[in-house]
Amino acid sequence: MTAATKALALCLTLASLAALLPCSEASARDLGVRGQVWEIRETDLLVYIKGKAAEFEKSGKLAKWQDDAETRARSYVETPNPVTGITDAIVERSRLFDPTITVRKDIFDHQSRVIAKAGTTVNPLDYLPMSTSMIFINGDDPAQVSWALGVKTKNKIILTSGPVANLMREHKRPLYFDQKGLITDRFGITTVPATVIQEGRALRIREFPLSGENEQ
Repeated sequence: MTAATKALALCLTLASLAALLPCSEASARDLGVRGQVWEIRETDLLVYIKGKAAEFEKSGKLAKWQDDAETRARSYVETPNPVTGITDAIVERSRLFDPTITVRKDIFDHQSRVIAKAGTTVNPLDYLPMSTSMIFINGDDPAQVSWALGVKTKNKIILTSGPVANLMREHKRPLYFDQKGLITDRFGITTVPATVIQEGRALRIREFPLSGENEQ
């Protein structure tokens, strides 16, 4: 038997004997304090946060922070960030867009009945036709704003940039903004002015430079 094997056997033997020993008061007695001890002096986290907040408010920094936050929020509402990748049209383009989608997984109603199975194709226009056209414009271009406001057919004007709130106040009509470019990205619109009109079970998307004869 090697030295390593003997050592392992000895450890196992001692462990077995220790497990057989009965518990006694001696094994659980208070051994007293050994060494020097100190009182816990760590600051309560909640108290610390409240103290810092009070200092922040007393210094006037809280009021400044609130004013800055209000200014940023008002600025974003008045003039949201422009949609990236959108330029003014210089060439006319027209194409059809198929809004059909494919259901990725089963869709259930409130009674757990399947109303659309995975793999089913659905055209939203079959259930909710477009009652108005959409007009996308650069709100920083007065010519595009003036043209869009002059369109006679029922429409929704959607800005890709510009002071949308100020324009609503000035012209006294609702305007919309393509937040984060979600709509233009979905339709693949990259230049404005652009119009989206339902044509059968598809959407006619037209991007064009302004000219005197352009009308819906």
